[in-house]
Amino acid sequence: MRFPPGTISVSPEADLPLLRTVHRAGHLTVHQLYSALHGVREKRLWDGLTWRVGRLVRHGLLDATAIAGLKSTALSLGGGGELYLQSQEQSLVERGRRTPTAKRRHQIWHDVEFFDVQLALRRAGVVANWIPECEIRAANDYTADRYAKDYDAVVTFQCNAAEVTLALEYERTPKSSAEYERICAEIALDRKVYDVLYLAPNRELKLFLLHAFRNTRSRIMVADARAFAQAPEYAPLIDVRSRHPYDLRSLPQQSRAS
Repeated sequence: MRFPPGTISVSPEADLPLLRTVHRAGHLTVHQLYSALHGVREKRLWDGLTWRVGRLVRHGLLDATAIAGLKSTALSLGGGGELYLQSQEQSLVERGRRTPTAKRRHQIWHDVEFFDVQLALRRAGVVANWIPECEIRAANDYTADRYAKDYDAVVTFQCNAAEVTLALEYERTPKSSAEYERICAEIALDRKVYDVLYLAPNRELKLFLLHAFRNTRSRIMVADARAFAQAPEYAPLIDVRSRHPYDLRSLPQQSRAS
């Protein structure tokens, strides 16, 4: 069947998983998209993916942005992709709401680096469930089943036949002291998730976060992002209140009453 010029037939088997992955990542590179969709390196698969990506970009279902320093083009959901996914998903689909123009490049770097963490955790086989930021934000904006904040993800980890659920935040750049005080107050009111893990990309920011959250009433932990991605079951998760080093295997369950 021929389609009119300027239109596109979207494949539920091939295009839909691709669009879903891009939407849930926020931004990711073409190489990351390939890693997420295909477990092996094969020229045929790579050529097929790049053809599909180019086709979806040309028809406005994906946006492509060249960013200096990234290994490949950064992808995000386009206007056409938003409209298409709205007809396919159970969760609300909205694009670009957290990306003001002035901070767009920072947001792209944040999302790309955090997606690397996600890929590593999935390869390690410890992820039982991953709720992305877009689904958390939709719940917070439009339902009464709210989280305290728009976390980067809420993840259930499977370790030693036990499950641990953490809200993850990837803190690429520091905020003001007043902002961290506000975040502490928000997290203290959360009734959906009780443990929050901040991942820091460098030693200086890790130390800064340990100090910034020192007055929290919640269990907020800080870890080195690379160490956690490389060995998630063993990487130290430092409790900012007690400075006790937990890991995923030893982290005790808690309720908000604690």
